[in-house]
Amino acid sequence: MAENTTPQPLSPTGLIAAHTAVISDIEATNKRVVQLESNWEKTTSEMTRDLIQQQVVSDIRTTTRLANQFLDQVQTINTPEAITLGEGVVNTENRFFEARLNRASSDLRKLFEQYEKASSDEQLLVLFNINDFYAYINWLQNERLDNLNLLKSWKVDTTAEQQQLDQEITLYAEFMATYLNNNTRQKTLLQAELKSLPADARSSLESKIAAQDRLVRSAVNNLKQIVIMMEAQGLPVDHYNELIFKTTGNLAEAVVNVDTLRTVIAGLWDDLTHWFKSNMGGILSRLFLFAALMAVAILLARLVRRVISRAVTHKKARFSTLVQDFFISVGGNLVVVFGFLFALAQVGLDLTPVLTGLGVAGIVIGFALQDTLSNFASGMMILIYRPFDVGDFVEAGGVAGKVGKMSLVNTTIRTFDNQVFMVPNAKIWGETIKNITSERIRRVDMVFGVAYGDSVEQVEEILEDIVISHPKILKTPEHIIRLNVLNESSVDFIVRPWVKTDDYWDVYWDITREVKVRFDREGITIPFPQRELHFYAKAPADLPGDRVTIQRSDIGLRTVG
Repeated sequence: MAENTTPQPLSPTGLIAAHTAVISDIEATNKRVVQLESNWEKTTSEMTRDLIQQQVVSDIRTTTRLANQFLDQVQTINTPEAITLGEGVVNTENRFFEARLNRASSDLRKLFEQYEKASSDEQLLVLFNINDFYAYINWLQNERLDNLNLLKSWKVDTTAEQQQLDQEITLYAEFMATYLNNNTRQKTLLQAELKSLPADARSSLESKIAAQDRLVRSAVNNLKQIVIMMEAQGLPVDHYNELIFKTTGNLAEAVVNVDTLRTVIAGLWDDLTHWFKSNMGGILSRLFLFAALMAVAILLARLVRRVISRAVTHKKARFSTLVQDFFISVGGNLVVVFGFLFALAQVGLDLTPVLTGLGVAGIVIGFALQDTLSNFASGMMILIYRPFDVGDFVEAGGVAGKVGKMSLVNTTIRTFDNQVFMVPNAKIWGETIKNITSERIRRVDMVFGVAYGDSVEQVEEILEDIVISHPKILKTPEHIIRLNVLNESSVDFIVRPWVKTDDYWDVYWDITREVKVRFDREGITIPFPQRELHFYAKAPADLPGDRVTIQRSDIGLRTVG
């Protein structure tokens, strides 16, 4: 295997010969590159241009590599004579780089012009060439920076050259910043125009926006490389970092340091202050307009509620209280909602995404709140068919009581012992609804039992007298008093008077009490359930058997015989 050997330093004579060879190579490369650059300008094929550009970079790298080897020898020898020869190579190489940069800058502008005229398909290829030129120019600038740093290490005064290079890099950064701003503004204008177009006419504009976005991203990436180069030279970069941040909206895209963060925050605050000052009048006028429109909507909603209230409460309308409350509430609320949307539209808010979002949200909410929507639908059915009204006594949804109020979701029922139940409308509508007070009059059904030994005629006279003498019993429809059932322990009479619905329980309790009082007074027995049990005791054959009868009642046993 061959051993690695360190190249031996050249003799003074050899160093001079190497210096001459390097200078000659730079001059020869310059001629070749000039010819290639001329060919690049004449051709219109993007593929041919790309090949020519690669050849240019390859030739320059070969020459640069040869020059760097010579400069390494100069540093190794490190004598005044050697440094003088090295300084000559560096200056020659820098002049070569400057010529390439001037030509690359001119060609880059031509590429920008070509990009504007190219079709959408051709623009992508041109953009690839633009990005290659970015990398090419940045590489040439870095080579110049390395040469200047080398001269500084040799204690060579490079003040003038450094100032010129700093000025060129700064101008290059300013050019890229302006280019980035213009493309970003153009992209923003296209996006704003896109919003005003119908969906079927957006395709061509969307392709333009995509092409503009590629230019913006390309400019951002190149500006970041320039910022890195400027930071290495100690040049101010905060302004460019702020621009990168504002363009991308991502602080990580910028070359971050403390000064950059301070500049970005200060820039955001200045932008916010400037925007607020510029838009103060518009903001206040829109707020005033919004408040005025909402005030009008609220007043109009109150007027609508009054009109609807008069309409639905008219005698000829015959709407239930539930329906009246529903129309009054919904009518006023709809006016407020439409007034709110109208006010938003008048202050410049685009309602299309809002309404679209509400539609999507409605679908999602519909799946999530199926039970609630079922209650809503049941509430609508209750309003339409009106099985009960506010103030009615009902048995519905497993609850018995007085209807307090009703919404489209649930119904409030207050029980007779003053408990409040909120029953879902779906449960009410899905079961049997018993409306106790829906009719103006009701029949009171009562049953009274007497003993078998009592007189039927006497009992009928007493019951008739009790019913007729009660002031709250209606004469029409006529009441009914009949002997209904011969029960096991009693003879049962039915008593069925008609009363006003509100007097139902008063009549029920009054008649029940009066029947007990009159039966006791007239000697009519109200029997209780009882049994007669006959027991036969087994006796010897020579003795007669005795039968014992025992009566059983609800109060115990007693011997009958």
